[in-house]
Formats: sequence, structure tokens, C-alpha cells
Amino acid sequence: MPPELTRTRRLILDAILRLQAEDTPATLGAVAQATGLTKQAVSYQTVLLREAHYLEPAASRYAPLILTSKARALIGGGGFPLVGEIAAGQPGHAEQNVEAYITRLDQVIDMKEGDYLLRVRGDSMIGVGIYPQDIVIVRPNETVPNGDIAVVLLPGESTATLKRVEHQNSKITLHSANPDYPPMTFPARDVRIQGCLVAHIGQAALRSRRV
Repeated sequence: MPPELTRTRRLILDAILRLQAEDTPATLGAVAQATGLTKQAVSYQTVLLREAHYLEPAASRYAPLILTSKARALIGGGGFPLVGEIAAGQPGHAEQNVEAYITRLDQVIDMKEGDYLLRVRGDSMIGVGIYPQDIVIVRPNETVPNGDIAVVLLPGESTATLKRVEHQNSKITLHSANPDYPPMTFPARDVRIQGCLVAHIGQAALRSRRV
């Protein structure tokens, strides 16, 4: 148990989690009743729990207590620790300082409502680090800036492809990131852009076997 999380504080967090699961507002009074503590004791401990980032800041004096992702990851719901930064230049020491507990992709990727995920098939985009079986995150859009990577439905095809889009007046050229696949040019009116690439996720173990 982390040093700042005493038995009493863990008791309070567990009570909040139970109340939320029952769709009951986790007010100071409700938590006090659920734990057998006084409201004053709960109030004092919640101040310390907020300082340790186990509770969200209070929206108002009487607002329900809300667990942070750090608390949910620790006492229920899982999560993965974000433990600081790593140098991509000169080597440095990895410090185990937990900044947050990640339970959703949108906590680390700029995702919006409506974004979706696709699994990559084929090797046409390996030049930009996108390999077969990687996951790409796509934002629905019918247009993309020149040079961006997009999900495109080709003329006469029933499946979509991932390509870099080049606008050329009344034509669109789709570029792969693999010299084995030549560019494809179509009339712009015949090309249907379905979304733009937001990010992609690859697995190191799978990638090392492809090299």
C-alpha cells in the first residue's frame, strides 16, 4: 500500500467506489455512514486524499467525492502507471515517479468523440513505422490536408486503404510508404476519404520479428 494511503483512507476510497457502483452520490455523510467514521473525520481525510491525487478537486462544498484515475487503478478498474519520461537522445536514468494511472487511450492520445480504431493489414506503410497488425486511430473526415495520411476508399473497391494523400487540382494521388507499391492517381471526385490518421499503436515484440 502506498505510504500516503493509510487503512482509514483506503476504507474511504473503497466506500466511495461502492457508492458510485450503486449510483449513490458519495457525499461526506454517505461515506461517513458507509465507513462508520464521523463526517469530520471523513472531511479531514478527504483533504489529504486530494493532496495525494486520489480524489478530484471539489466542484463545490457539498459536491460528491469523485475518485481520480490513480485511485480507480489502485482499488478497482485496473490501469497502467505513467512513470515519467525517457530520453530519446542521450541515455538517462529511468525514475519510477508515477505521474498518473492510465486506464483509457484518450488519456494519452488526443482522441475525440467519434474516433475509431482499425487493425492494419499489409505492409504498404512500413516506411512510416506502420506495420501489419498495428492499430491505427482514425478521425472521421471527408477531407484531409495535403500530405496527411488517411483512410481512403478506392474507386470500384469495397475495402478501404491507408495512404498518404496528395491533392493535385482535379486529381488525387495516393502514396504508400513502401517502394514495392507505386503511387495511384485517380480523379478527385472518385476518391472517398473516410478519415484522417490520428495516431497508431504497434507492438515491439511483433515488430522485432518482422525486421
